[in-house]
Amino acid sequence: PNSHPSPVFTLAQVNSTRSVSIPTMTPSPRLPTTVIPHHYDLHYTSICFTRHIFSGTVTIHLTSTTPTTISTITLHSIDLHLHSATLTTTSSNNNNTSATATQFHYHLPTQTCTIHFDDAIPVTSSNNAALTILFDGTLNPNMHGFYRSTYTTLTGERRFMATTQFESTDARRAFPCFDEPAFKATFDVSVTLTLDEEEEEESTRRRRRRQWTVLSNTHCRERHSTLGGGGGVVTRFDFETTPKMSTYLVCLIIGELDCISTLSEVTGVRTSVYTCPGKVGEGRFCLDVASRALDLYAEMLGVPYPLTKSDLVAIPDFAAGAMENWGCVTYREAKILVKPTSTSESTRRGIARTVCHELAHQWFGNLVTPQFWTQLWLKEGVARFLEFVGITTLFPEWDGWTEFTQGVFNLALSLDSLESSHPVEVEVESSDQIKEIYDAISYAKGASLIRMVVEFIGEKKFREGMRQFLERYKYGNVTTPMFWGVLEEVSGKAIVEMMQKWTCEVGFPLLDLTSDHGNIGVSRFLASGERVVGGNDWLIPVSVMTEAGHVTGPYLINAAADNNEQSQEIERTVRDCNAQGQWFKLNVGQSGFYRVKYSKEQWERLKKAMVPSEGVLLSASDRLGLISDSFAIGRAGYDSIVSSLSFVSDFGHHPIAEYAVWQELSENLANLCKLYQSTSFYPSFQKYLSIIYKPHYLRLGWNKRPTDSSRTGTLRATIISLLGGRANDTDVLKEAFDRFEAFCGSADGLTEIEGDMRSVIFKLALKYNEALVFDQLKTIYEKSSFPEEQRTCLAAMGSVREEKRHCDMLEYVLFSDKVRLQDIAFPLNALSSSTNEGGRATWSYFKSQYERIQEKFYGTPVWGACVGLSCRGLTTLEEADDVARFFDGSTGKGAVGSAQRRLDQALEGVRMTAVRLERDCEEVKVFLEGMGM
Repeated sequence: PNSHPSPVFTLAQVNSTRSVSIPTMTPSPRLPTTVIPHHYDLHYTSICFTRHIFSGTVTIHLTSTTPTTISTITLHSIDLHLHSATLTTTSSNNNNTSATATQFHYHLPTQTCTIHFDDAIPVTSSNNAALTILFDGTLNPNMHGFYRSTYTTLTGERRFMATTQFESTDARRAFPCFDEPAFKATFDVSVTLTLDEEEEEESTRRRRRRQWTVLSNTHCRERHSTLGGGGGVVTRFDFETTPKMSTYLVCLIIGELDCISTLSEVTGVRTSVYTCPGKVGEGRFCLDVASRALDLYAEMLGVPYPLTKSDLVAIPDFAAGAMENWGCVTYREAKILVKPTSTSESTRRGIARTVCHELAHQWFGNLVTPQFWTQLWLKEGVARFLEFVGITTLFPEWDGWTEFTQGVFNLALSLDSLESSHPVEVEVESSDQIKEIYDAISYAKGASLIRMVVEFIGEKKFREGMRQFLERYKYGNVTTPMFWGVLEEVSGKAIVEMMQKWTCEVGFPLLDLTSDHGNIGVSRFLASGERVVGGNDWLIPVSVMTEAGHVTGPYLINAAADNNEQSQEIERTVRDCNAQGQWFKLNVGQSGFYRVKYSKEQWERLKKAMVPSEGVLLSASDRLGLISDSFAIGRAGYDSIVSSLSFVSDFGHHPIAEYAVWQELSENLANLCKLYQSTSFYPSFQKYLSIIYKPHYLRLGWNKRPTDSSRTGTLRATIISLLGGRANDTDVLKEAFDRFEAFCGSADGLTEIEGDMRSVIFKLALKYNEALVFDQLKTIYEKSSFPEEQRTCLAAMGSVREEKRHCDMLEYVLFSDKVRLQDIAFPLNALSSSTNEGGRATWSYFKSQYERIQEKFYGTPVWGACVGLSCRGLTTLEEADDVARFFDGSTGKGAVGSAQRRLDQALEGVRMTAVRLERDCEEVKVFLEGMGM
């Protein structure tokens, strides 16, 4: 089902039937370094939008660090037909030697092609070697390589554009190349287009002129037009030479695009936003953020942005959120377009974060690049950290670091607590292995570890280290020890030793403070609750705040070694607070990547300190961190989950509710709702939820108020969602339905639903009257051209409960072609997890339709989501065993490629769900009865 290898052939096959077999020995997944590219001349000579094909020629200029004689060259190529190849060398006295390719050996597992020449040619560092290859390929629909994206014009016409997505290993689908990060080179890109071409659209065949925009990493230095043989205008676009960079950063976009721009007075860089026609006005917020962020990073990082332009391009079909192509960043439309009247605050902030993330990559990733994908975290973790530096500087009122704690730090802890997690720095070789590590470990844990180091050495030293690192290694490739080494130099602290275990081993520690003597116990935290013997030799920066307001640390402790003076200082503070009956909290500001378990008495003291009020010592990050630790420890079985429920039981009486704190609370309680929804005591648990949420619902109401902060609308939606969606409050459900009906029945569009409330109202209205609302949502979805609204509809429609409609929705999402490939994970997530019945129905459908699903989605960027979400809604050990048997290599369907880690994590989650249900139900039931539920 994966894309088939290009055919194995010889050049003589045009006039001969002689064939060439693929070598039986398995090549290394890494390319040899016999020759090294230093420049590419890449010219796309033809791109056809009716047949979705392209042709081109590439000349790769090569060098060798040691004299060698070349008779074969191995490079990357997949889904391409290589027609001819010539290797030419020019010596210092201008003597030319050339050889012609006789055979092309393709090897699909490594996605390589070995070119055999008719003569051996010497290559040295002093002579100029050039490999010229003619090739063609297909503009595929799978959002990788050189692919086609569709959009609908303002007049309802369906059009195509061509765009690229090369990270991590897909430049090889667009042109033959040395497709590894360390093979950096400069690029001259050019493309020839027929601007007046005959196209077939729908059932009408007609000639029309297309107003093409052609973009690449650099400015177009020359545009030359001639009259073609068919009467069309043939135009060649030649772009300026790029900086020295990796192949995955090359970009080419061809389409009909609108544009808005601004010129920075600080850097002189022109920032532009490109969209499909009619949408460019929705890019103004993004344009403003991008221009200001580029100025910020250039000043902060101390190395000038090396290009004169910075493009942001909205692509209708796009697998990731965005891609940092140097000078020409591509985005999913949902990550760039803002409608002031209907975009939610969360989406708006997410867009700002994404823009800052991609622009941080212009330095970390583009200017300085990981040596290989093993160090993926080194660009993604740093960029995730810097995106929050960006938004907190540009939007200080957003309290960005609190939202980092809730949305990034806690996400990393959650995934890294699984046995199926992986180290931040993990050895990878194959394309499938590389795809697997684009996850919260590389991004969120990477960023969290950097934040931990920043708190340990200080922000000033960290920025100094960043500047030195970039200046020292610009245009080069780096490894993790090189990064930590620079920070060690500037700080004078042993960062390399400290971070060795954090980056090279899986997991994180649990600090246990239940000892009467104040001793700190350290062990690996696992979500399963399994006790791990040994392996506790983390060097942990620990800080502590006391009820008296004193902050101690961060001190570096090592539980595997004898207690040092710093460890003893922390333990003395703990003992003193216990003796005086005062609360204390470790991990001030949640900067350290670990969890903390307190004694029962200490949890009770901290419960009183959780009340938000003027002069409160615990920050919002500290309070949401305590909620996170308490529930994680309870779910894992290191403590009772009842202790967690008791810890937050007074939240309904708190005078105010803060968004990040209540978002953390709600995510944990929603998790338990999924766990308990089929139990006999679930109605009592719903009453428990009502006691917590109803007072704040009555205070906040449904409508936006002039006194609202920017996050009040999101908080309002969070509380209403829990009250209606989980506690099943009939008044809330009825109000949501009435508001949805008013929205649908408003012909003049005056009965608008504000952006923050749209998702929750859509979902709750569906729950109130599924038969009616589902069809209405489907109509809204199919008529909408705004990505956020489309996604909101799909997620709501995925919450269906009726069995036949559930199966029909799965068919609609996967096979109707009404849902873009990039969007199927949103409804699949809802379909698999909204109810236990939905989870079982999703798995049953997946099993029965596996061959169809595999044929359509295997090898695409969404294959991992398809496999992982297919079974995550299951709840029993028997069901987990059924999934394992289904994919067993000897008796079942076999390997799932790049989806393997997602499958392992989903199965681990199912098994933990089953264990928790068996372990906790009786205790929770007794707790609820004791509360009078």
